[in-house]
Amino acid sequence: MNAATTTTPAARPSLLSSGAIVFAATMAMNLGGFLFHAIAGRALGVAEYGALYALISIYTLASQPVAILSPVIARYAAEFHALHDASHLRGFAEYIVRVFGTIALISALLAAIFAVPIGAFIREPAWAVVVVGIGVAFATLSASLRAFCQGTHAFTLFGISMFGEGIGKVLLLVGAVLLGLGLFGGVTAFMLGAGIGAAAIVFVLLARYRGVAATAPSIDWPRVRATIGGSAASAIATVVLGSADVILVKHYFNAHDAGLYAAASLGGKIVLYFIGFAPTVLLPHFTHRAARGESTRHVLALVLAATAGIGAAAVLAYHFAGLLLLHALVGTAFDAALPLMQGYAAAMALLAMTTALVTYGLATHRLGFAIPQLLVTGLTLAAIVLRHPSPAFVVSEMIAGNALMVAVVGIAIAAQARRRHA
Repeated sequence: MNAATTTTPAARPSLLSSGAIVFAATMAMNLGGFLFHAIAGRALGVAEYGALYALISIYTLASQPVAILSPVIARYAAEFHALHDASHLRGFAEYIVRVFGTIALISALLAAIFAVPIGAFIREPAWAVVVVGIGVAFATLSASLRAFCQGTHAFTLFGISMFGEGIGKVLLLVGAVLLGLGLFGGVTAFMLGAGIGAAAIVFVLLARYRGVAATAPSIDWPRVRATIGGSAASAIATVVLGSADVILVKHYFNAHDAGLYAAASLGGKIVLYFIGFAPTVLLPHFTHRAARGESTRHVLALVLAATAGIGAAAVLAYHFAGLLLLHALVGTAFDAALPLMQGYAAAMALLAMTTALVTYGLATHRLGFAIPQLLVTGLTLAAIVLRHPSPAFVVSEMIAGNALMVAVVGIAIAAQARRRHA
């Protein structure tokens, strides 16, 4: 990396204030998501909602190239920000737009090329896959810019982007429902909403860095490749154990069962919504502490304890108020999804534990978890492909896979830490 233009340490918001901002923004976006699915589930019905949710899962899966690189973006931005290096920050922001703008265009093109076979796999029309490709393009640019905001502690701007996307999707969906556009309206509203989040950040960054001379960053590619290994494992695992299963269920089961599984997945992932804001805040703080030689263990212990406690409380709540939640999410037509949702919530609570561990590993450059995590991910996916007698059995495979992943990731990070101190 090039030498910084100043060595004055940057002031940074406290962990508490950063967490409060990101938590509020995440909840606002999740509320938008809740309203989106509540409207879509009631307007489309079980079978067509299952199709919409499968398309959204493909969108999530296809958006992973930028998710893999987001920790790298955040880490570089955090280091420039710590030195008050505005020139490199502007240059880095321009670099992000060029690189990920290109990736966005390629994503849309690939969706158009492979629309027919992908549509056939999930038993849906090819045009729907093309619309998903456009959404992936928007999401690619939006996520890369949010990672930049994350690294520079611009959590207010980060939150504005999330809020705009969440509310935008709902407003677009309401219009689509009023026009009677069905599945086309639902998938289009969701995908275009991602573009709103990107536009908000671009507008603010253009004003913020106007008049600042741009200095192109010097990227340490060996370091990036090493970091990508860990972040790639994290991104792949999170998607496969939270989205790819929905796509496989859509392929292997009838439309009604796929719709019920979609509702279960939606409801179960609420556990992640309450815990998922933590890595966004923790990555730059872990990185900052590690760069200064400060201890990070007590922060990790606190985060793991909080994650486990929230997850356990959430799983318990699903058993007592699960049906009420299901009715609020998608209506009464999905009642048969209740047992599936309760199990899925347990799987997502375990996934939240893994995410916290992985965030710590990435920030402290303890990446020994990457290969074990990928192996467990592959094992879980293979189990679903090879044996899927019922949606309930798939949920049990999700629970087992996530439990195994928590164990192997924790052991790998602990083992690497002991070797460093030896």
